[in-house]
Amino acid sequence: MCLITRDKMDSPFTFDKPVTGRNFIGRRPDCNSLSNIITHGQNAAIWAPPKSGKSSLICQTLFNLRSAGKSFMLCSLPLGNIRTPGAFARKFAGEVLKASAATSDEMSALAGKYLDGTSLVFDPSYYAETGDVFRGTFPLSDDECLSILEMPYLISREKGTGIVIVIEEFQNLDSEEGEKLFKCMETVMSAHRDTCDPFCSWIFEGSGVNAMNGIFRKRHFFWNIVERVEMSQLAVSEISESVLKGFSAGGKVVERELLQGVCRLFRNNIWYINQFFFICDSLTRGYISELTLTDALSCVTSIHEPGFRRIMDDLTAFQERLLRAVLDGVVKFSTTEVIEKYALNSSANVKRLKDALMKKEVITFNDKDEPEVMDPLFEYWLRRNYFKMEK
Repeated sequence: MCLITRDKMDSPFTFDKPVTGRNFIGRRPDCNSLSNIITHGQNAAIWAPPKSGKSSLICQTLFNLRSAGKSFMLCSLPLGNIRTPGAFARKFAGEVLKASAATSDEMSALAGKYLDGTSLVFDPSYYAETGDVFRGTFPLSDDECLSILEMPYLISREKGTGIVIVIEEFQNLDSEEGEKLFKCMETVMSAHRDTCDPFCSWIFEGSGVNAMNGIFRKRHFFWNIVERVEMSQLAVSEISESVLKGFSAGGKVVERELLQGVCRLFRNNIWYINQFFFICDSLTRGYISELTLTDALSCVTSIHEPGFRRIMDDLTAFQERLLRAVLDGVVKFSTTEVIEKYALNSSANVKRLKDALMKKEVITFNDKDEPEVMDPLFEYWLRRNYFKMEK
């Protein structure tokens, strides 16, 4: 049984929020690339599996810019429950006003100035009561969307201050209706692409790797308007030094070889690694033994198992068999031998199965067209618990 008794605030292993400063390790070149994009008024897209460090990279970059004396407004818009262009446009307009204004009166003045002619009307009492700036669910016209998307550029110019717009989980907007919104965005961003002082930069962030890749690469939305910032792999040496330093601060030690084995298991995913060593830290007062690591792995696997089971419950029998083939190292799925061995029915069905597993963000394909399970702990759980494969 895993009993975590140590105060969370005392642990050197942070996994419940983005990190900056001394807790941020590696990816300095990534921060520099993103800083350069922002300060030149350009736009970036960052996509990687969930909990890969995207938010920490963005936060550290913005922290670096402010430390260097750059002044800017920040508009952050999570799209967790936003799926339609109309809902996005209202929320976006509201968040831009919040980022730009210090008072309700100033928000009202900016809305009256830059949203005149649209159906969006600022209601101070509604805002005070709900925290939402604009009410309504009815669709907005393309002209209204263009006016809303233009607003941060105009406010930035009026105030003489840059603005950074972070759209989290951008792939949530991907639909037939969403494509119309993307085209409106392209129109506005293209019109301002040479404006860098004051800068207005968009950062599109997403955990749906295949969905984001489909938007920006396969269907070429925002082509030559948005630059992808690829997150570099954290080095084992960087992770090791961070973990060793964290344990040392509490008078604890762990063998470097064992630590490196943990890095390999989690494919250097610092979120999983910090979560894992947080549990290790709570299980012992001194030496971190191999038995401690085994107990911690059991704990962290148990924590995530319900989510993993929901993923498998959502798969068809065909999809499950294709996933097993991926774990077996199969690369070419449409050969007669593979189709017969895994009962995949036909090569046409194989394509449908691959597309389904990618749409569900279970697997992805690298530049060599080789498949991999995106979540390292999910892959471990599949091998050891679900399929009970040999080591």
